[in-house]
Amino acid sequence: MPVDPNRESWKPGMGWSQAIDDIEYVRTLAREMGGAERVERQHQGGRYTVRERLQKLVDPGSFVEAGPLVGAAEYDEDGNLTAFTPGAYVMGLAEIDGRPVAVGGDDFTISGGSPHDVHKRPHDFIHPLAVQYGLPCVHLVEGVGHSSKADEASGHMGLPAGDLWHQNVELLRRVPVASAILGSVAGWPAALALLSHFTVMVKGQSQIFPSGPPVVRRAIGETLDKEALGGAQVHVHESGQVDNEAETEEEAFEQIKQFLSYLPNTTGEVASRLANDDPPDRRPEELLDIIPANRRRGYDARELIRLVVDKGDFFEMRRHWAGALITGFARLDGYSVGVIGSDPMKMAGAMDGDGADKYAHFLDLCDAFNLPVVIFLDMPGFMLGSAAERKATMRRGVRALIASAEAKVPKVEFNVRKSYGVAADAPNSIGQPDGVNLRFGWPAGEWGGIPIEGGVAAAYRREIDAAPDPDAHREMIEQRLLRLRSPFRAAHQGDVVDLIDPRDTRRLACTFVKLAQPMLAKLAERPKRAVRP
Repeated sequence: MPVDPNRESWKPGMGWSQAIDDIEYVRTLAREMGGAERVERQHQGGRYTVRERLQKLVDPGSFVEAGPLVGAAEYDEDGNLTAFTPGAYVMGLAEIDGRPVAVGGDDFTISGGSPHDVHKRPHDFIHPLAVQYGLPCVHLVEGVGHSSKADEASGHMGLPAGDLWHQNVELLRRVPVASAILGSVAGWPAALALLSHFTVMVKGQSQIFPSGPPVVRRAIGETLDKEALGGAQVHVHESGQVDNEAETEEEAFEQIKQFLSYLPNTTGEVASRLANDDPPDRRPEELLDIIPANRRRGYDARELIRLVVDKGDFFEMRRHWAGALITGFARLDGYSVGVIGSDPMKMAGAMDGDGADKYAHFLDLCDAFNLPVVIFLDMPGFMLGSAAERKATMRRGVRALIASAEAKVPKVEFNVRKSYGVAADAPNSIGQPDGVNLRFGWPAGEWGGIPIEGGVAAAYRREIDAAPDPDAHREMIEQRLLRLRSPFRAAHQGDVVDLIDPRDTRRLACTFVKLAQPMLAKLAERPKRAVRP
């Protein structure tokens, strides 16, 4: 930053007022970041600076910066400051909705957010502080990681030490971590962003990759622009690498606030109950007819969830990826819960490999932060066909079964319609036999080891082939077996706690969550492992 050449810096023997003035002077230089030209370039690109982002994210006046004087400073022989470049990372303590957090972000106006003369990283302050004090941690990421210029300046290319990541894993094991990807992100800042419990990027403004287009072009000859290589369409909709997308940076910050609001400060605590004026015994009339009488027709599964939870507020994660499975957070009678649902409008609600990964990750997240799980199940089984086989659906589905077996948090399940096969065993077995687990059936429920249509075609193949009219014979057998799928028959056998009026779903779910609180408090005391991204 330009330094006043006529300013005499503080030296021993000068008054303390001069020292205080110099402290504020250097802070002023740091607040100028990369200078007016680079700040303007950031704005022309449609992006805020890191300091503007912090102002928009945290409560006004709450930010206490760590290391505002850290940077590359040069002094003349008389001890006067002649040049100062602040560290390309701004971090500190703040509050979000009155809740203390550790927060930091890259300053892209200085060397593209890359470490330069003086390294200043979240590992130096906010990460250890978040772990020691039990504070949620928020990353505002827009950096490009290591620079070849740094190698030239240092005169050597060092072997990566691998020392950054142990602290990040400990962070994931202990406190909520959320990251906003706010520009082009590569290298270790990209890995840092993904070492989070929640990630969000801005459509058309954010990209994330191990290395950007120039490196890709030189390495494998593939020519792509930043958006095609790692934009929101790629990583929110296709790869599922990033949880959510936002239209603006402000929306991204709001999503982070919502995400954090459902979680406790640490994995050793239970989320606080919020004041709630939505009656727990409310009976939504719309639930009575939300499931079509025609079992081949779909319905709005998200509307079903909104009708049950407090005030219809549902914060969804990964909506645009593995769409047959719905995952997100809500509240019931003021208590935070994880919600898992089936979307019959996507692959009829079947679980494919991506859905299995989505399920396992979300369940691990709920288990780590002691959130009870509410399930609205309408799952006909695993996705079938050659494409599903090539995506290793069964192997990834077994991972979902493992996640269910390992999860200790209590769950309540509402079998709203279909529940077939091994895929449905995953949500059916959460927390067994340790949890306070309840399972209720709706009148539309139908359950079994295999859907009737496919089961008949497999088990009665020879009989059908030998019949004078195979299609008519198959239809006759299917109709005969369809009578067995009555939820009343299943209820007689004790497959569910009860067969209920759908309008009682909210009341029962609220009762369950309240009953689960003592168990959640005990679960909070157990050791936790890091949730894998």
